Amino acid sequence: MVRALARRGFAALLVLAVTLAARAAPGGARSLLLDGVVRTDGAVVAVGERGAILLSQDAGETWRAIPCPVDFALTGVSFADASTGWICGHGGVILATRDGGRQWERQLSEESSETIFLDVVALGPQNVVAVGAFGVVRVTQDGGRTWASPSTPGEDAHLNRILADRTGALWLAGERGVLLRSVDRGLTWERGAAPEDAPSLYGLLRLGSGELLVHGLRGHAWRVTADGQVADVAIESPVMLAASCRLSNGTVLLAGASRWFFVSEDDGHTFRRITLPLTTAVAELLPLPDGRVLALGEAGVAILRLPPRP
Repeated sequence: MVRALARRGFAALLVLAVTLAARAAPGGARSLLLDGVVRTDGAVVAVGERGAILLSQDAGETWRAIPCPVDFALTGVSFADASTGWICGHGGVILATRDGGRQWERQLSEESSETIFLDVVALGPQNVVAVGAFGVVRVTQDGGRTWASPSTPGEDAHLNRILADRTGALWLAGERGVLLRSVDRGLTWERGAAPEDAPSLYGLLRLGSGELLVHGLRGHAWRVTADGQVADVAIESPVMLAASCRLSNGTVLLAGASRWFFVSEDDGHTFRRITLPLTTAVAELLPLPDGRVLALGEAGVAILRLPPRP
């Protein structure tokens, strides 16, 4: 729910996200957090409402707030390596770091209420793609010195999530069932395989087989196979499936609205519901090397451990 409301920038529902964020100290580990990443050096960076940037060096046990040059909601973060990363957010803002996230500078700021970036992916130190509301796409091939604005066949749909598959192709999941694919690092896009009646989409996950797990509203999910075929995944859930991750042992975890979690031990072919000690909405799931999972969302940061397999 949080991921779809605050991160996606839907105006009517953003009021809820701002209210939730105001209940916690700005920049604290209990602020409303909307995205995060485990870097190649093991450090964790999380971002959220009112310019919150948090850094953890101990797998989420403790956090420190990092100064941010803006107070917009920050919605996406991605690192090319342990030193070089980007953050995107509302107000057409893209921030960059070259020192591992200790300092961030404003690299792009379109200062428009209609420019809302919702996700970003760093393909390398020079190649970055940011996407967002109303079909916005920005691409840099020179580390952020210049940004191109390619068009997509998604029209004005909100583009919620971007992901690179194991071949290097980029995928976009968006509103109204939009699923797009690029094989040239985001410069051109084509429609990918998706059911005709697909609802709005909020998540993409690489499975161990190389297939993609796509998920969204009303508990809908399916796998996109290597040859472009679509296979439905049965999940007994009426709720939004907003976040997903794959653990080091191959287990796949899906999170939806409050208290709804699902696991798969067969690489996303089937799922079962499990109970975890978290009752607030989740925006992002980050797997840790020791099998635990960081859940980011309404409650800030929660550290989860999955129950043993039955």
